[in-house]
Order: sequence, then structure tokens, then C-alpha cells
Amino acid sequence: MKISASIQAANQLDLLNHIDSNNTKFDQLHIDITDGHFAENISMSFKVIEMLKNNTDYYLDIHVHKESTQVKDFIKLSEFNKNIGIGLLPGTSNSELEEYLDYAHSVLLLGVNPGFSNQSQAIDLPRKVNDFNTSFPNYSGEVIVDGGVKNEDLEVFEKIGVDVVVQGGAIFG
Repeated sequence: MKISASIQAANQLDLLNHIDSNNTKFDQLHIDITDGHFAENISMSFKVIEMLKNNTDYYLDIHVHKESTQVKDFIKLSEFNKNIGIGLLPGTSNSELEEYLDYAHSVLLLGVNPGFSNQSQAIDLPRKVNDFNTSFPNYSGEVIVDGGVKNEDLEVFEKIGVDVVVQGGAIFG
């Protein structure tokens, strides 16, 4: 199981140094793109994302959310980016993902509503993962969990087959 560092929780004024000083705690970077509409806050610009891509060797984990992306648009995005993932809010049923799965490199199951770091889980995230695995046993992409995941939760998620765990506050404080 890989750990993806949510850079939203990192020091934005010294981002590269904060990433480098915590580099033993994660395998890749998770980037939340928020625009003030879907989530209340506004995250980094595409210029910052480009800078990260050009100045680090980390895989960048980026998703769009089912609740804000129609299937036809997701299919178009997947034609240009084979690594695109689809995210699902805590209160949305896993069944809502069905039309997206053939085009999704990964599924991001959120335990919190997006936008802010260091939240407690709003749902039973291991149960949501188990429900997803039961509903879609043939899904071959990555299963990623994000939101309120503490270090003591990692063993549970590994046992139930999660491929990537996103952590922000647990890595950057």
C-alpha cells in the first residue's frame, strides 16, 4: 500500500522544502484542486502543480469528483489522461460510480467533505471500501482513501485491499 501526501496540508509558502523535509513519510503527492464552488476554499493554481511536476520526481495523484463531473466529460478527460481518477463524497452511494469505472484509473473514496485538512472522518470509511469491493469485485484500478486517515488506521486499510492512503495532517502536521 502506498501513502500519498496531501499537499494541501503542507506549508504553502515553503512547499518544496516542506515536501522534501517529510519525504520519508510518503510515496507520492495528492493534489486537491478546489475552486471555491465545489469545496469552499480555493487551492493552488495550475502553475504550482506544473512547478511540482517539474521540480519533484513524485507521481502526482489528481482526481475529479463524480458530483461535479458528468460521465461524458469524464470519458473525454480519460482519453487525454489515462491516469485520471474519480472521487466520491462520503454521503454519495458507491453505486453512483458504476458508469465511470471503465474509464477510471482509480477511485477515491472520501471519508470527509473536501476542502480542509485535519478533519475527522464523517463516515465509516473501511465500511465504504468494503461495500465498494463487494459491489464492484472486477474493478481493476486503484482504490484510494482520503480524509481523516490516521497512522493507526493504515493496517486496517491495507487488510481490506486499499492501494493508496492519502494523508495530510498525519504527514505535515
